[in-house]
Amino acid sequence: MEKFITLVAFDFSKSSSAVLEKAIDFTKKMSGELHVVNVIESSFFSKKMDLDSIKERGFLELIKSFGSIKKENYHCVSGKVKTQVANTAKILNADVIIMGNSGETHFLNELLMGSHTKEIVKNAQTPVLVMKSEHELDYKNILVLTDMSDESAAAIKKVTQFFPKSKTTLVNLFYLPVDNKLGLYGLNENDISEYNQRVKAESKENIESFLKSLALPSNISVATASIHSSLNPKLIKDELKNITYELLVIHAKESVNFFAFDVLEQSEVDVLVVK
Repeated sequence: MEKFITLVAFDFSKSSSAVLEKAIDFTKKMSGELHVVNVIESSFFSKKMDLDSIKERGFLELIKSFGSIKKENYHCVSGKVKTQVANTAKILNADVIIMGNSGETHFLNELLMGSHTKEIVKNAQTPVLVMKSEHELDYKNILVLTDMSDESAAAIKKVTQFFPKSKTTLVNLFYLPVDNKLGLYGLNENDISEYNQRVKAESKENIESFLKSLALPSNISVATASIHSSLNPKLIKDELKNITYELLVIHAKESVNFFAFDVLEQSEVDVLVVK
C-alpha cells in the first residue's frame, strides 16, 4: 500500500503556520508523509538572489517552528501559485492539499477567500481541504453534498478513506418550483401538492438507493438526507441547520462550477473539494 501523502501550501503567514501545525498531526494519524510547498512569484527575484538561496533561507526559517519537516520534503518553486501548488501535488502524487482560507496574512475565518485559494482549488486535480478556523483535523460529523453521480460516489469513498471514524451524512438537495409558476401550467392546488410530495419522495428514495449502491464497509457510519433547497449558496447554511457537521464536502468534475465556489466561500466550516 502506498504511503498517504499530504501537501501543505505554505507562505510563512500566521494562518498557514496554523494550518501546517494541524496538518502535521493529521498526517501522523494517517501514518503518512507530509510535504510543504512554498511558491515564490517570479517578480520577487533579484539579481542577487537565486531560488536555491531562497529555498535554503526558507527552510531554515521553517524548521525554527517545525523541526520535524525534512529538507527533502520542503519544496520551494517559482512561478504562479495557482499552477505550481497543483503541479507539485501531481508530481508527488499527493492524496490531499491542505491550505488556509486566504493563503495570505489574513485570519483563517475571514469572510472572503483570498484569490490564491480559489485558483489552487480551480487548478488542482488533487482533493483540496480548505481550513476555515484553527482546530484539529479530526471531524466527528461530515456532510457531503451529492448529486448521486459517479464522480460523487468516488468522492464519498475517498472521504470515508480519509475519515473512517466520522459520521457522514449524504445530502441530496432538491428544488421545487414556486407554486405560482406551476399554476401557470394549469395545475390546481391539489396537483401542485401532489407534485411536491412526489418530488420529495423520489429524492429520498434516490439518495437511499444511491447509498446502497456504494457498498461501503459495514464499519462506516453513513446516513442520508433529502432537503428542499433554493440552490442559493447564501441560504445553504440555513437549509442545512438541522444537520450537525464540521466538514462540508463538495465534489467537482474537471472544473469547479460557480455553485461550488460560492458554497466554498460562504461556508463557515472547513470545506473539502474533491475532483
